[in-house]
Formats: sequence, structure tokens, C-alpha cells
Amino acid sequence: MSKKDPAKEMGTMPFSSHLDELRRRLFKSLLVLAVIFFVGWIGFGGTLESFFMAPHHKAVDALAAYDPPVEVPRKLQLLSPLENIFYRLKVSALVAVLVGFPFLLYQMWSFIATGLLPPEKRAMMRFLPWSVIFALIGIAFGYFFMVPMILEFLYKIPDQDLMVQAYRLQDYFSIFLMFTFALALIFQLPIVMMGVGSLGLVSPKFFRKYRRHFILVAFVVGAMLTPPEPFSQLLMATPTILLYELGIILMTISYKGKAKAAAKTAPKSESKPESQASTDKADQDNAESSPSDKG
Repeated sequence: MSKKDPAKEMGTMPFSSHLDELRRRLFKSLLVLAVIFFVGWIGFGGTLESFFMAPHHKAVDALAAYDPPVEVPRKLQLLSPLENIFYRLKVSALVAVLVGFPFLLYQMWSFIATGLLPPEKRAMMRFLPWSVIFALIGIAFGYFFMVPMILEFLYKIPDQDLMVQAYRLQDYFSIFLMFTFALALIFQLPIVMMGVGSLGLVSPKFFRKYRRHFILVAFVVGAMLTPPEPFSQLLMATPTILLYELGIILMTISYKGKAKAAAKTAPKSESKPESQASTDKADQDNAESSPSDKG
């Protein structure tokens, strides 16, 4: 019994079947997101608000320990009656996406995988889990380290004798989202480098050659993704450069592993013709000696 080719099965499926499958999976995904969203909004709204304001509180507490202390209000301002409502909706939606992401990823993979061949599936499964892990590491790095440090730096810039600091909730949350999502994307750099390396498009030598060019690009991208001041730019560029170096190290390890595997298989492939040649020579010697035996 011959195995069915997934690509042929996908090719023979009617277009309406694809749409029905997509519609069914989208409905499941939206339903799960809606359930998580309403549970977070109604049951844990206050907890989520405090959770996402933790980087601000961490920066304020650090400034209070200065000598002399830098006074920044722990409470953020609301300039509209609806601002807090929209803030709770945003944080609930964000948590719904983060918590429901494994289910969303499963639904996406189940729909896409039916049209992939086994080698393509293996390639996707090799990089997809690591991509998710690195994205979560980037978000955690922004939440616990980078956002509080940038806020601490920005909060201490104004002259305390000339200005009174009072920051708006909406502005703070915009900064929070900008840095965390930017870091989630930047932390994909080693995965992208490993992907293009596995396709044979580039080698570790290529990335080493253009290291200086990338450092310049990292600072340019850092300037585009951060406020117009050098400290934030440096904080964004530094992990980008370190991730670039990590990508080179991972690619080098991968290339060495492939080279060792090729070296192990090479003697076997060469020894087979030699053994075959020795067998043929022995047969020839036997054939030459047989007439003398008969005589």
C-alpha cells in the first residue's frame, strides 16, 4: 500500500475546504482569546494593571534611593475618564494573546502543516520552538531590566528645581509596549542567522566579515526604536550585538557538527571501492593461476 503524498492531498482538496478549515480554526482561536480576555478583564483587572506598572514603580523606587532623592510620583496621571478603562482593556488583551499564544500557534501549525512535506515539517519544528522561547526571553528582559533602567534614566533628566514630573498612564504604557515588542523581535536574530545558515546561503565567516557593519546597523536601529537620547540607544544596541555574536557561535557549532558527520561518513564511502578493488584483484590472480594448475 503506497503512502499518500500530503502535497498531492492538499492539491486535490477543493478551495472551499481550505476556507472551511481556516474559518474553523480562526473561530476556535478567537473563542479562546475571548474567554481569556474576559476572565482577565473581569476577574484580574486590578492585578494586571499593577503588574504592567511594575517597571514604573521599580524606576521610582530606584530614584528615591538617590542622594539627594529624585522625587517622581508613583501614581500615573489620567487625563480622560476613559483612559483607565482603555488601559485595562489593553492589558487584558495583551495577556490574552500571551497566555493563548500556545493554542494559537497550535492552530496555525495544524493548518499549515497539512501542506508541508516531512522535510519541511522537520525544518519548521527545528526552529519554531526556539523562536518562541527567544521571543519570551526578549519580553522578560525588557520587563525586568531594560524598561526600568530606561525609565530611571529618563525620569532623572528633568531639573527638580524647575520642573514637576507628572507622567501620563497612556504615555508610560506606549513606552512599555515599544520596548518589549522591539526586544521580542530583536531576540529572533540568532534564529534568523541559524535559519539562513542551515539553508546554505551564508556561513559564519560571512557574519564575522561584516561584524563592524552590523554594529553600525545595530546602533542605527537602536536610535530608530528608542527615544532620542544615547542611553536608550546604547541599551537597545548592546543586546542586539550580543545576540549577533551568539548567532555566530551557534552557527559555528552547527557547521563543526556537520563537518564531523561528513568526516565520519567519508572513510566508509572511500573504503568500499578499495575493498571492491582488492576483491577484483584477487579474482584476477586466481584466474591467472588456474591454467598452470591444470597443466
